[in-house]
Amino acid sequence: MSLIATTSYIAVFSAGTIIGAASTYFLIKFRYKPKNKTGPVWSNGMEERYEFEDINDEVRLILGVRNDLKMQKGKVAAQCGHGAMAAYAKTLNTSQKLLKEWLKSGGTKIALRVESEEQMLDLERKAKSVNVLSCIIRDAGQTQVAPGSRTVIAIGPAPKSVLDKITGHLKLY
Repeated sequence: MSLIATTSYIAVFSAGTIIGAASTYFLIKFRYKPKNKTGPVWSNGMEERYEFEDINDEVRLILGVRNDLKMQKGKVAAQCGHGAMAAYAKTLNTSQKLLKEWLKSGGTKIALRVESEEQMLDLERKAKSVNVLSCIIRDAGQTQVAPGSRTVIAIGPAPKSVLDKITGHLKLY
């Protein structure tokens, strides 16, 4: 009896593995490909571009972490991970050249201390004024901070000289 049960479990496991692998293959092979090859068109109807005339220095990503929320280390790490992923995804859709330069520079990420939500919003305005990508991460509020709290701002990737104009006054986190 146990030999039959063991054999049927193996058969079910094998069939599930084969079906899962085949499904994954077909989903990846035939996934949705956007018709707009130049990048997404955002809600304001304008195409966002993050190109820099001459990239002479290292391309970096700045992660501004709100210090006033008093998040624990693990929470900060998770929020910075969300910020880095959001910046990567946005750059992937808007500027392949910039993304390649950032990855060529080692994908450098620098965490800086942001003292308040107001300072974070000011950094976002400065970034937009010089045409640098920025993403603000909002927390789901399931652990340490209130739902919807702005925890991290990702600024860039962009050349170091451009980022210094926006965040040069901030201290390391």
